[in-house]
Amino acid sequence: MFVYNKHYIYSAKCITEEVTISGEKILQTYHNLESIPKLTQDSVATFGVFDGLHIGHQDVIETVRTRADADNLASVLFGFYPHPLALLAPEKCPPVLMCLPKRLEILKQLRIDIAIFVNFSEQIASMSPDIFVNNVLLDLCRAKHVVVGYACQFGKDREGNAGLLESMGQQSKFGVTVVPPTQLNGLPVHSTRIRQAIARGDLGLASQLLGRIYSLSGTIIKGDGRGRQLGFPTANIEPGEQLCPPNGVYAIRGKLTDRWLDGVLNIGIRPTFNGTKFQVESHFFNFDELIYGETIEIYFVEKIRSERKFSNMRALVQQIHRDISVAEEILAQHPKVHL
Repeated sequence: MFVYNKHYIYSAKCITEEVTISGEKILQTYHNLESIPKLTQDSVATFGVFDGLHIGHQDVIETVRTRADADNLASVLFGFYPHPLALLAPEKCPPVLMCLPKRLEILKQLRIDIAIFVNFSEQIASMSPDIFVNNVLLDLCRAKHVVVGYACQFGKDREGNAGLLESMGQQSKFGVTVVPPTQLNGLPVHSTRIRQAIARGDLGLASQLLGRIYSLSGTIIKGDGRGRQLGFPTANIEPGEQLCPPNGVYAIRGKLTDRWLDGVLNIGIRPTFNGTKFQVESHFFNFDELIYGETIEIYFVEKIRSERKFSNMRALVQQIHRDISVAEEILAQHPKVHL
């Protein structure tokens, strides 16, 4: 489970002292806005939650990068993690589409120079729109130009919007670009639409909206060993607050450090064993290593069937063999490059 109560910053440029282990930069942590050092270069900035980094987000980020390259400025993303509703209205907080490490990985691929993620605090929630713009965007991020989506909201009680930002830009002499909605099948792309697609099992639509196959990340934990007893050892993860597709069996690929593993995954309560605990367990083909404690990313390629109860263990084992055969056929048609 990925839970963060601090501020996190990642930079492709050196704006703080960097710690490097095996060629990988370590995230620098900050406990409050004041401790985050100011940038050393003026920027084109954007801000928001960016859960999923879907194709709409990617259009915003591409606009940021294009403008930054044209004006020889840094490209900066100022994001919130967890979702602001985790503080403001926990009962309404949506499940997570993408954990923080995955967001940073994707942002690096999208070639954002600097990504700053902060915990949405009472301090930020109480900022009026003008204070947020002046203190965070203009002062901290040194923004000379701000790019936002058409539906952006900011400031106390979400009083700020794209129109207000444009007015503030005219008054304070910074540029503003409002990116129109990205559409798919005649409807705007947004995180709520992706969550709805995943929740009803429409992984094809979710992948189109995301621009990539939906995945979960987690640390491999010990299960009860029942899969191994049946001849199908499994790797279990605790998804935490990440959104899971409906209960059932899926053809998957797992990314374990730099290795790709094909397999099948079961999400559910295992009714054949009269289970009640929700579990996410994967069986990888021709793989029987002990990998407890390691982090894995699981890509949901296609659903095979819904979860159901079998009359006995023999029937269950026979079905698992059939599931594996179906998964192998599915995965043979999905090159890893498309993940």
